[in-house]
Amino acid sequence: MKRIDSYFLKKQSETADRADIGERNVGEVESGTDDVDSVEPEEMPTVSLASTGSASKVYKFKADWIKLFSWLEFEDNLMFCKYCKGQKQAGNSAFVSGNPHFKKDSVTKHNYSKRHIACRDSYMLRQNKPALTVTAALDRQVMLSEVEMRRQLKIKMNIAYFIAKEEEPFVKFGPLITLHKKNGVDINPTYDNHVRCAEMIGQVADLLKENLAAKLRTAKHLAVLIDGDTDISNTECEIVYVRLVEGGKPVTLLVGQQTLEHSHANGVLDATKAAFNAVCPDDNGGSWMKKMISFGADGASVNMGHRGGVIALLQREAGEYIIPIHCMPHRLELAILTLQKKEPMVSQVYDLLHLVWKTYHFSGKSKRELHQLGKELGVDVCTPSTVKGTRWIPHVHRALKVFLRHGADKNLATDNGQYSTVLQHMEHLAVAGTVEVQGRAKKELSSLSLTLQRNDLILPQATSELRKTVTRLEGLKSRAKSGGMLEKIQTMLAQRGDDECRFQGIPLKGNLTGLTDLTHPQLKKHMEAAITIGVTELKARFGGLLNDDAEVKTPVQAFRVFNHDTWPDDQGSLLTFGDGDVADLVRHFREPLERSGCDLAAVEDEWQGLKILVSQTFKDKSYSGLWETMLTKEPYREDYKNILELVQLMLVLPISAAQCERGFSAQNRIKSSKRSSLAVSTTEDLMRITLEGPSLEDYDPSPAVDRWMNSAKRARRLDYKKMWDRGVLCV
Repeated sequence: MKRIDSYFLKKQSETADRADIGERNVGEVESGTDDVDSVEPEEMPTVSLASTGSASKVYKFKADWIKLFSWLEFEDNLMFCKYCKGQKQAGNSAFVSGNPHFKKDSVTKHNYSKRHIACRDSYMLRQNKPALTVTAALDRQVMLSEVEMRRQLKIKMNIAYFIAKEEEPFVKFGPLITLHKKNGVDINPTYDNHVRCAEMIGQVADLLKENLAAKLRTAKHLAVLIDGDTDISNTECEIVYVRLVEGGKPVTLLVGQQTLEHSHANGVLDATKAAFNAVCPDDNGGSWMKKMISFGADGASVNMGHRGGVIALLQREAGEYIIPIHCMPHRLELAILTLQKKEPMVSQVYDLLHLVWKTYHFSGKSKRELHQLGKELGVDVCTPSTVKGTRWIPHVHRALKVFLRHGADKNLATDNGQYSTVLQHMEHLAVAGTVEVQGRAKKELSSLSLTLQRNDLILPQATSELRKTVTRLEGLKSRAKSGGMLEKIQTMLAQRGDDECRFQGIPLKGNLTGLTDLTHPQLKKHMEAAITIGVTELKARFGGLLNDDAEVKTPVQAFRVFNHDTWPDDQGSLLTFGDGDVADLVRHFREPLERSGCDLAAVEDEWQGLKILVSQTFKDKSYSGLWETMLTKEPYREDYKNILELVQLMLVLPISAAQCERGFSAQNRIKSSKRSSLAVSTTEDLMRITLEGPSLEDYDPSPAVDRWMNSAKRARRLDYKKMWDRGVLCV
């Protein structure tokens, strides 16, 4: 009780003190003795907030608040909001009827309230805009309607782009719009049919064509790649690609696809010209041919014939300086086919893998039995892979890898795997236990083939990969590949002791002595024969890139001078290195270099400076990274602009025509047996979008919407079906 009494006595004392302070403040204001807050009575009145008989603290209005809050008004000792006065949406705010509580917190809270912000916007709209006339109101409604219809049209354009990018049929357009409506998207059903979908996709493809045309006009040098194929409708088509430098990097872009009226060289050349004319219809002079410095294709005589092939026709029409390049992955495949024919054990491995694939590919019953057997043995069986396909040698490597797979952390000698499962299911096939021995060289060639199929591959990289592959193949004669299957088999044989040698539980037949050190006579014979044939074929088919002792160098051999890894470290040797090759290149490409504005007299001096700069500053850079820096960064691209013209020629050389094969793969996916009636032009548009169009996330439909709206002969009626449903339109 004493504690409670003392608490109330303390509170009464504090209240009396506050009342005394309030009385003094009132007296100070009235007498004008307050030096800090004293103002004239009309500027800063004092209002008591006491609602009871006892005195309370007095809050005062401060003139600075009007500067902080432009909406604040002070009249008759009350605060008002000029935005909220007279507006219904302000509600029962004290700043409408007059607020006598002069607290800055209440003013700040009102400033950020939702009702005040709404009143402010309404007030500003009335102040800044005159009253709308009937005509202006109608125009505004039309504008808002057009904005809404344009929003819906963007949704439809995105749906059409999705269909093209994902290679779906046009008839999915309407159902996808219905799906959007079901998910709550406000979209009207006008233009929801497959015909309009095809129109929209065509506009997107035309924009990509215009972008390509702009790149062709600005490119200084380019190369052309072609290939032919027959689609599902038995129409013979020619696909045309162009390779040029963009942002310091080489890019390969689809020009188009044309039907062949004749399959001879003149017919192929006419189709190539038609593809370029479709992209650049105003290019009557054939400027692309004047910029062309190289031609890439497979080794067919119709393309590479020295007398009557396409390259011969191009050289006679455009210039003798055009370099023909036989696709490197095709050449590598021909080398492997020669190896397969000359070495019987390699041929047996190839035939075995092809037989295993056919057994399970064409028989669902056999495939089902194989997976069932693998389930019983505890093996995760993979369907055998084909050894043929557009990826060439990598198909063989993958088929061999699948055939011998054993799973992670499994014992090669005792644990079942893919090999043992297939062997038990196909007891009628006699499979040698050392199948990996004959196939292991193909792993190195598979890696080379994948590298040569890269779209951004340039000549120095191709040369380096070829040299490394030849060195690795020759090294396989004496030792197994580190981490490869043969090394694992050797380890397994070394650990078996006197026990019977098994692979995945299957006894290995024959004499296995000498397998661990590669001295087995039969194994050594076939290994050396296969490797020797492979290396000989590589050197024969890629001699221009591997032979350093040629007396007369071709332009492709001379371009190897830009491989900065081969430059000498000695400064004296570096000053004279490559001078002859650069002079040969300038002499060979004099006509296109002069046409592009290159100062041929300055090339030699810039070459000397470039060698010193790269050897001292950029020796550690990659091939593509070095030339990208030189071509895009200042001051290099200006100081060495003439010698860099030769670098651009080197970058556009079409090392591989694998992009043409990718184009035909896309064609076969798009124009399938279910869509065999697609026109070649429509197929080309779909190929262009699926191969080179931006991702769905990055795609902006606005340019295509504008183009589609302006492409019709009559005005588009975007809200036609919705107006019909509302009864605005009638028969």
